[in-house]
Formats: sequence, C-alpha cells, structure tokens
Amino acid sequence: MMGESNWGHDMMGGYGLVGTILWVVILVDLVLLGIWLFKKIQKK
Repeated sequence: MMGESNWGHDMMGGYGLVGTILWVVILVDLVLLGIWLFKKIQKK
C-alpha cells in the first residue's frame, strides 16, 4: 500500500493510474485473443 500512489506519479507524473488501467486492458485483450486463437486452432 505504501509505494503505490508514489510509483504512479514518479513514472508518468499523474498519468500512472490511467496508464496502469490501459496496460491491464491491453493485457486482458491479448490474453483473450490468445485463448480465442488457441480454441480456433484446436477446432481444426
């Protein structure tokens, strides 16, 4: 809990939270895409 807010501000000067949310969304997207492609390949 201690370094969380400071880390975000140090990294991107206030955009840390937005950046983190964007990264989470992108990562989830990539994981879902990977699972979808894997299932598509498995069906063939």
